[in-house]
This record gives sequence, C-alpha cells and structure tokens, in this order.
Amino acid sequence: MRGTGGLQVLIFVLGLLAPGTVLAQVDVHASVDATTIGTEESVSFTITIDGSDGSNVQVPQPPEADGLTLLQTIPRTQQSVSIVNGQMSRSFGYSWSYRPTAEGTARIGATTITVGNREYHTQPIQVQVVAQSQRPARSPRVDPFQALRSPFDPPAAEPAPEPDESDLFIRAVPTQRTAWQNEQVVIEYRLFFREGIQLRQSRLTDSWDAEGFWREELDVETRPIPRVTVENGLRYNTIVLKKAAVFPTRAGELTVDPLKIESEAMMPFGSRDPFRSLFAMQSRFSPIELASEKVTITSRPLPQGAPDAFNGAVGSYAMTVNPDKTTLEVGESLQLTVTVTGRGNLATMDAPSLSIPAAFDVYDPDVSTLLNRSGTRLSGSKTFRYILIPRTNGTFEIPPIEFVWFDPDAGRYRSSMSEPFPVVVTGTATSPLSVTATTNGMPVDDFAPAFTGDVSWQSSSSLLLHTRWWAWILLLTPLAAMGGAHFWRRYQDRLVRDPRWARGRRAHPLSRKHLKQAMELLQGGDTKGYFEEVERAVLGFIGNRLDVAEKGLTRPQLDALLAQRDVSAPLRSRLRSLLDLCDRGRFAPASFSPENKEDAFDDASSFIPDLDEELNP
Repeated sequence: MRGTGGLQVLIFVLGLLAPGTVLAQVDVHASVDATTIGTEESVSFTITIDGSDGSNVQVPQPPEADGLTLLQTIPRTQQSVSIVNGQMSRSFGYSWSYRPTAEGTARIGATTITVGNREYHTQPIQVQVVAQSQRPARSPRVDPFQALRSPFDPPAAEPAPEPDESDLFIRAVPTQRTAWQNEQVVIEYRLFFREGIQLRQSRLTDSWDAEGFWREELDVETRPIPRVTVENGLRYNTIVLKKAAVFPTRAGELTVDPLKIESEAMMPFGSRDPFRSLFAMQSRFSPIELASEKVTITSRPLPQGAPDAFNGAVGSYAMTVNPDKTTLEVGESLQLTVTVTGRGNLATMDAPSLSIPAAFDVYDPDVSTLLNRSGTRLSGSKTFRYILIPRTNGTFEIPPIEFVWFDPDAGRYRSSMSEPFPVVVTGTATSPLSVTATTNGMPVDDFAPAFTGDVSWQSSSSLLLHTRWWAWILLLTPLAAMGGAHFWRRYQDRLVRDPRWARGRRAHPLSRKHLKQAMELLQGGDTKGYFEEVERAVLGFIGNRLDVAEKGLTRPQLDALLAQRDVSAPLRSRLRSLLDLCDRGRFAPASFSPENKEDAFDDASSFIPDLDEELNP
C-alpha cells in the first residue's frame, strides 16, 4: 500500500508539472547565492523563470564572466510548484557555478533567455572576491551518497547557516526626501528576506517616533503575499511591515527614528539554492534584531505672500458649502455644512473663516473627520456644521466662504470659494415692550369713569410705593435682568475676542465629556476607543488650559512645556505613565484584564484636577 500511495503522489506531482497547463504571467530573474565569496569558494548563478514549467523555454547559454571561471557548461535545472491562496504558481530555473580567478571585483555578464516567442534579458551582477582568510569556510556541497539515492529523494541536509545582513533586512522607503512644511510624506517599511527564511514572534523593541512630525498610520495587509525582487544580484521576497504618513510641523532637517523589531528567524538547512531549500524540512529558529535606517527629511518653509484666508492647510483639496434651507422663521435654526475633501493633514485642519451677517447668532461648528488609510496616501474629508439662528426678519445674503491651501506639487497657493446665497427670514421678532396707543398717541383706557357710589378716603402716606417690599422687587427685577444680560453679552464677546481665555473656560467641560464617552466605550466593549478617549481628555485639557496645539507636540516637547509652567516632576511623570498606558491600550488591548482597564480612567480623573491646581497656585 505504501508503494501504491507513493506512486499516486508521484503521478499527481508529474501531472502538475506536465506541459500544456495554463501558465501564469512569466517573470525572469537572475541572482547569485552570495555577492561576497572567498578565493577558494564558488558562486552559483541562477536564472529563474516564474510562471513557466520549462516546456517552452530554450536552454540559455551561460553568461560570460570577468574574474570568474565557468565550472560546467551544462546547467543544472530546478523546478518548483507552490499554491498560495488557492492559486498555483510554477518556477523553473537554470544554474551554473563559477570559481574566482583572483581577488577583486568580478562580474557575471548579462544573458538572454527565450520563453515561448519572447526574449528576456538579465542584468549584469557584480561579485566581490576576498581572501579566503576573511571568509569562514562553507560546507562542501558534494554529497558522497548522492549516487545511492533515488532521483526523487530530497538532497541531504547541510548545517543551517546563521542569518546575516544580506539574508534579511528592513528598508525604509520615503516618497520624497524634501517636502514643504505640513506636506504629506509617506514612509513604507519593507522587509527583505531570502528564500526559505521564516520569522515568528516579531515585535517592536521600542516606540517608533517621528519628532517634529504629525504622523498618521496607514493600513497594510495583515496577511501579505511576498513579492519576489532582485537586489544587488540576490533574490529576495519582500513584504510591507508598516506604512505611515508624516507631516513636518516645522522647517529644517528632521529625522524619523529607525523601525526596530525583535524576532526569531528560521534558516533552512542545506544550500541557499532557492529550489533545494524546498526540500529542507529540518530547521531551527534563532533570535535576531532588525532595524531600518533612520530617515532624514528636509522641510522647507512655505513661501511668502499667503492669502489672508490661509490657515495652514497643505495638500490637494476641494470644498463644498451646503445650507439645509434658505427660507426660515425668526428663531428657527439653519445648518450650514462646509466639507473639505482631499489628500493632506485633515486631522489638524482648522475651519474656514466665515463672515455671517450680524442678524444671525453663530455657534461653534460640530466637526467630524473621515480618514481613508487604505490607499497609498492619507486622504478623506472633514466636515464643519454651523448652526445659524436669525434674530430678526428680512432678506440676508450669506457671503462667499473661501478656503485656501498650499499645493506642494504646483508650489503655489490655491483657493476654493463658494457662491453667495440669500436667506429669507419670515415671522416677527419678539420685542420686550409692546404699547397700544390711540391715534393721537394717548394710551388706550387712560381715562377712568366717574365715581357713582360711596367713596372712603384714606391717608396717602399709607399708599407710598417705597414703603412696600413688593414694589422694590418689581423695580429691581428689570435692572437685575438688564445687568445679567449685559454681563452675559460681555462674556460672549470675550469668548470671541479672547480665544486663550475661551479655551481655558472650556477645558474642564470638554475633559469631563471625553471621560464620560470613554466610560461608555469601555462598557460597550470598545477597548481601543476607550483608551483613545482617555488620552484625548488629558491632552485636550492640557491644550485648552495652556492654549497650545497639543496634537502637534511630541512627548518630550509636552514635558518641556509643562516644566516651563512650573509643573512638578512627579506630576509630569504621572502624565508620561498615563500616556504610555493609553498607548499600550490602543495597540495591545488584549494585554489588559477587565479590572486593569479602568486604571487609565481613574488616573486621568485624578490627574486633571491636580494639574489644574498646580497651574493655579
């Protein structure tokens, strides 16, 4: 039965490899197994045809080489079949071995290979030859028992090599190295690894930071399919580990920290030949640390001559303005929706300035942001909803609303302006005093009729109003109401004229609002949203209390700002611990028990009044 089963498997494999099967798109790669060899070693040069079973491939000639001698003219052939996500792919390849003639830089030239009726051309590859004493000896590749093996047996396993810098590494690829201030730069972190290498238990070793930038994470595939590429003559698989959009918040030379990970790498036993590694089943994991290079970006200040309506937006945008109605009554509300869409830093974008007629009461807008993180750039929309309430009737015109931004591709400022639209207000405005008069101006019912009955007289002193307590109440009530209205109006004016004072007044109510929302999210099972709201409550309180843009501050800048305001070191340490707790809750919510999740809420609830007390000694 074992022999029959093996025969069935063999027939199945041969069926997969049989010619005439529909083939995928053909890609041709040339690679070597090492770019640095000793004088007593050999280098294996391989041409791989992905998407072909070899039936329509003409055997190529070995490429000419400088500083290397060809060891055999007839190439070794390899073939592999793999199934990924239900899709079958095939690879076919030819290999030759070369031996160096002297130390120095050797070169394997280009060659041409014909697949079907199409020709493909490979690129030259350079190989560095060094003294053998500078290279550790490699195990011989000759198997003395190979002649006794079945042609279908896998090759004998060789000792597993240790991974080095040429086997796997992380590369940071920014879309550009020079950008305008607040312009979007996308950094993609790609992992390169040789055939047969696998990683497990990968994790970040420290907090990846980008000081001087506002950053937004972009989506990457959770189960990526590796793509094949050739770097410096070596064949690699690549996947995207991380992708982030960064926006420089100031001009100058800014640096993004390296991305560092700890992992365990599995190197296959035996040759680094990508086809022989398919049969190397025995392997072991070794702990490794990988880090990308740091990324330096030069940020240029925005050019002079910005229009008055410019509020710092950089990118590519469009604006729409939509009122929900244009006819309403006095006291009825009108909702004016301003939506900005495009690519750029929508999270920190300020609302466009409005010039609304004085007959309307205008309230602070309700702001909502929708970000699309799945593309190659951060994009989305930001909506500002204003409530306008007319105090009097008439026909009014809402002036055009202008939104100005800087276009980094064109290097100039652009603007979008809405069309003015009329608003008709009907109804009657309420008046505090209403007097009915006759045609000659005398009040109605001003004259009393003649007395016809008995009249009893009393002393006028008992009727004096100043001796009655209720008269004083009637007299002082309007004055108190007018005084209250006066102070309320001054309060509202100061909210408009003094943004710093206004933000300070809103600090406590907004922080309580965010903490309440955080508890609702926690009770609803949204752990990530819960920690985001707790962090928003704390940072929002600090920003409103100190009148700073807290979203653009890094942790060290935030600590330095509080130190300048004489906030004690223990309280600043509590803030750092609280923010670290929120970071862990957002990125690793599963590591918290139900009892420990409320720690952030308790810490924030006690931290905010303690900070307010130190800021008001």
